[in-house]
Amino acid sequence: MSAVYGPSQRPTAIDELAGTWPGKIGLAAGLAVAYYVTAWLSLGLLLEPDGVAVFWPAAGISSGVLIALGRQALWPVAIGVMAATIPANLMGDRNLPAAVAFAVCNAAEALITASLIYHFFGADFRFGRLRAVLGLLAAAVVGTAVSATGGAVAYKLFHSPNVPMLTSWQHWFASDVVGILAVAPPIIGIANAIRRPPVRGQIPEALAALGALTAMTILIVAMPEQFWDTVLPLAALVPILLWLGARFRSVFSAVGGFMVSLVVVLTTIYGFGHFAGPGVPTEDRNLQAQIFIVAVMLGALVIAALFAERRRAEAGLLRSNLFLERERENKLMNVDAVTGAIAHEITQPLTSIALDGATALQLLDQTPPAHQEAREVLNNVISDARRTSEVLEGIRALFRQSGESGQEAIDVNKAILEVLEFMREELRDSRVEERIQLAPGLPVVNGNKSQLQEVILNLLRNALEAMRAVPGRRRELQVKTTPRDRDAIIITVQDSGPGIDRSNLSKIFDAFFTTKGHGMGLGLAICRMIIERHGGQLTASSDGETGALFSILLPVAS
Repeated sequence: MSAVYGPSQRPTAIDELAGTWPGKIGLAAGLAVAYYVTAWLSLGLLLEPDGVAVFWPAAGISSGVLIALGRQALWPVAIGVMAATIPANLMGDRNLPAAVAFAVCNAAEALITASLIYHFFGADFRFGRLRAVLGLLAAAVVGTAVSATGGAVAYKLFHSPNVPMLTSWQHWFASDVVGILAVAPPIIGIANAIRRPPVRGQIPEALAALGALTAMTILIVAMPEQFWDTVLPLAALVPILLWLGARFRSVFSAVGGFMVSLVVVLTTIYGFGHFAGPGVPTEDRNLQAQIFIVAVMLGALVIAALFAERRRAEAGLLRSNLFLERERENKLMNVDAVTGAIAHEITQPLTSIALDGATALQLLDQTPPAHQEAREVLNNVISDARRTSEVLEGIRALFRQSGESGQEAIDVNKAILEVLEFMREELRDSRVEERIQLAPGLPVVNGNKSQLQEVILNLLRNALEAMRAVPGRRRELQVKTTPRDRDAIIITVQDSGPGIDRSNLSKIFDAFFTTKGHGMGLGLAICRMIIERHGGQLTASSDGETGALFSILLPVAS
């Protein structure tokens, strides 16, 4: 059974959730239930005298879902938020006008926050960059500032006319910013992880890190107050946050920050631990808990973003080195291919020259008197023709010898994954669905790793160009490895482009044959030459309509 690796951006059920009317209705209903439950729980912890909730994670649910699903979820999310806010407030001490006003403010908050993300970052929003973390913070600040203004006015008009508007605004703003920063990142990260699943081997270690982070948070919250005052609690979480950021994708850091926030919120609500002790006024402890949550979430996301940027920089440097090495080696291979093609093309005319010269000599011998000057010229033509052929074959043999160096044991799966990582951004920008099926436990092959990766890269780029040439068609790229008995490995690259005309299948590996307006017709010829040097075979098949399939057969190392 083969192991399936996650694609760069595979469409899933969550992307189609709000694409149809049943999906929109289901999304609105599900969001309304989740929003109502969290809102009802949050309203159990109110600040006096204005009655604003200390924590409002519901804001993170609406904003996170809207950012994760895109613009098509705008109205389902807005309707779901309003449908949940009104009954949640009516079950408390709010009247109908106040509940409606708060519902409008909550819906507008999610729409503003998500719209800012769409405008500045596009639909594919991720936390792999520091600017994305700061962008979410800025969007949350703007969205909650607007909604807090409307909420403060509604409090003044419909609920608590004696409470200063600035106080209501500050409490609303703080609780909603905390809610967005604590809840939206894990929702966005989980949605991206569903589209592009993480490496399965890392999941157990990531779960262990999350468990350690939760345990450390509980320990910090339960610390005696005197010990709390002498030890900076965030310092105890930093090593685990570094562990999450350095080893795993940002979704795990987002989930870790959310788990810390959840522990802090629950212990504050239910009067347990440091954030509910009698030593400090309740409002100060609530503010302390909010600051702690913001610091942990921002710290976790910033650490993850910095490590992600470092990994991209290292990958870019590796790609550059790989490119330089490949270019250096392929200069010789390209010369080999060119001279080989030239030798192939001019062998026949040179042979004709030699035959014509021999025939002319025979004719001159049969016709007396033979002119000595003519014989000397014809002898020179024959000699020059033979010499030209020998020179071309000598150059070809010289470069063939140079290309046979660099033999090593090659892990084919690893080599393929390195090439795919090299093309990751290009494939994602072209909206290509990757279907990578690499059989585990494959034996190694002997050869030149850079040359084999050049073949795979050439096939992938040809597939990408072919799919780009057909607008409106779903772009799927399948790369697969399978063992053949015990003596060979098969690598297949299949695309969903227009395919190859059957009349051209027998010629696509010929030097200087191309169907591209800008091509030289040497790429596939070089690829076949490389594979044949490794003792393998490169073949192509296509029905001329629904894509092309290239197969590489490589013998395993003895």
